[in-house]
Amino acid sequence: MASQTDLLANAKAVVAAHEDAMKAADLERIVANAAEDVVVLVPGAPLIEGRDALRSLYQQLLAAGPGEFKHDYSGQEVVGDAVVLHGVARGVMPGPDGEATPFANNFILVLKTDGTGKMKFWRVAFGPSST
Repeated sequence: MASQTDLLANAKAVVAAHEDAMKAADLERIVANAAEDVVVLVPGAPLIEGRDALRSLYQQLLAAGPGEFKHDYSGQEVVGDAVVLHGVARGVMPGPDGEATPFANNFILVLKTDGTGKMKFWRVAFGPSST
């Protein structure tokens, strides 16, 4: 099993790859970073369960264009082969009219290794930050 330091570094590398894939509007790279059984809680939307549902979500998000954001971590913990990260993601996403809309979302991310040892998003929850 990888060390806690390695697991944390690998998890943060997946998050950074997600940020880069969103900036490039690369749907396949976005989906590749998620576990087959990923579950995502999005405010005001049905629960996203599985990679196909995640693909549909991001197809809709990317239809207006690429987004750009950065995850700022306020906490991290390793639990077995999983990593829990939380904090605030800030950036801009295009709205339906194509105009860039700034946002700040609180997040909790749980990433874990898959059967090949590669770190993937497993459980994700986010919502608007009140600060």
